[in-house]
Amino acid sequence: MNGLLQNITQALGWSIAHSLWQGALIYGMLCFLYLFLPKLTAKNKYAFALFGQFILSIAFVITFGHYMDISSTSEEVFMDYVAAPLVLSSETSSSFLKAVNPLLPWMSSLYVLGLSFQFIIFSSSLSKLRYLKTRGLSTIPIVWDQSFRDICFKLQIKQHIQFHLSEKISVPMVIGHLKPIILFPVAFVNHLELEQVESILIHELAHIKRQDYLFNLFKVAMETILFFNPFVWLLSRYIDTEREHACDDIVMKWTPSSIAYAQALMSVECLKSTAAPMYAMAAIGKKHHLLHRIQRITNMEKNHLHARQHLIAVVLCSLALLTIAWISPSEKPATVTEEINMTPAVEDPTAIYQIPPAAAAPDYPSFLQDTITPPLSPEEPRTEETYIKDVEAEAKKIEAYYNSPEWKNKIADIEKQARKTEEYFTSSEWKAQIAEIEAEAKKIEAYYNSPAWKNKVAEIETQAAKKTEEYFNSSEWKSKLADIEENTKKIEAYYNSPEWKNKIADIETQAKKVGEYFNSTEWKEKIADIEASAKNMAEHYNSLQ
Repeated sequence: MNGLLQNITQALGWSIAHSLWQGALIYGMLCFLYLFLPKLTAKNKYAFALFGQFILSIAFVITFGHYMDISSTSEEVFMDYVAAPLVLSSETSSSFLKAVNPLLPWMSSLYVLGLSFQFIIFSSSLSKLRYLKTRGLSTIPIVWDQSFRDICFKLQIKQHIQFHLSEKISVPMVIGHLKPIILFPVAFVNHLELEQVESILIHELAHIKRQDYLFNLFKVAMETILFFNPFVWLLSRYIDTEREHACDDIVMKWTPSSIAYAQALMSVECLKSTAAPMYAMAAIGKKHHLLHRIQRITNMEKNHLHARQHLIAVVLCSLALLTIAWISPSEKPATVTEEINMTPAVEDPTAIYQIPPAAAAPDYPSFLQDTITPPLSPEEPRTEETYIKDVEAEAKKIEAYYNSPEWKNKIADIEKQARKTEEYFTSSEWKAQIAEIEAEAKKIEAYYNSPAWKNKVAEIETQAAKKTEEYFNSSEWKSKLADIEENTKKIEAYYNSPEWKNKIADIETQAKKVGEYFNSTEWKEKIADIEASAKNMAEHYNSLQ
């Protein structure tokens, strides 16, 4: 049992170590792919990032299974395995194993603790989503429901989808895969126009059509397993970004004005009061991401990667390749003596499967001494006798310290303080204090159980009920309710009036004019003149230098 546990610990530790350079290599390859193919659609970028995260997770599992199959509780068997496909030099492998092997149990223990913490976060987030699906729901307006059905028909979504208003959220979101539900905040009823609601609905329905909720759960599972790997979280950032971009592309196919959709996103951001729960498909995310989305929607996005991303990709790929090169296959052919000496290590079953006593270690060091050139100034190996002598010397030092006057004085002081403490807690003064406290407690308990206190509580409850009932039945309260209802009708009549509709029409007309002006040749010529002037100024200052 101890051998199996040690085997699992070793395999898990090496899997964690290898996962870091594997993540660096995959993330660097993804950055290079985005760099050399800048015209990739958001849908394809999302697929590549998700596939890269999946490959990284599979590599972690395969590495763990591989080490579980070939590793043993002895360090030398791992050396024999590494010597076949990934041969290290003898000095490098020995120093590397001595440095890493003591860390493997700690790495495995920390991984188990972190994994447990990630599972707690995952389960609590799922329970919160289940709470949102069942609490604080209300029906949507009839106009919204009709628009929702029309959009589902246009997008050819035949799946049954629920659409409700919720008092528990402040951001539109989609929850669930088999029985999806779209939730809109209640505040949107009075703050968003029907066109804005339709654009947000298309975005949320695009998540359902693309099955993003299901893929997001898979992504979260991979993040939970590989939580220690920073490249998993970098890949997740790409996945989240490109997923929203892909849904925005679907919205733009069915929305006539990109500016109207951008305004809808800004309205949602302004009405947001709390962050969206984890693992839900929310309409908006972080503010800087929303700004990037609006720039992309309105064709103001830069179509090239930042220079820092180029540098990160180059550095990550270089580090990953250097790691592979460090454990690259050796070109030096094996000598005859190595083949002869290594054969018993593989064929002798007793050396691998038989558990020897602690003093009789496996025979591999003797074979390694025949093939490895000793250093120029070899140190005398520490034998079992030297270890025993060192332990006995340390034991004598400890015994001498515990028999010293210094230690005995410390023990005497501790015993003296303990006697003083015991005398105080057994003194009449302490007992009198305890008796006084108990007497006061009994008085308080008797007072709260007395009829006088109960009569006071009953009288307070009666007075509160009477005053509350009188207030709600008073003409003052009824007049307040009538005023509220009258103001509500006035507001509703105003928003349905031709005057308000004309204002909205004027705003839309002005927005269209602004869009046409920014797309006109006149504006483009102005921009070209500004760029030409900037270039001339730059050339002038460069010529002065």
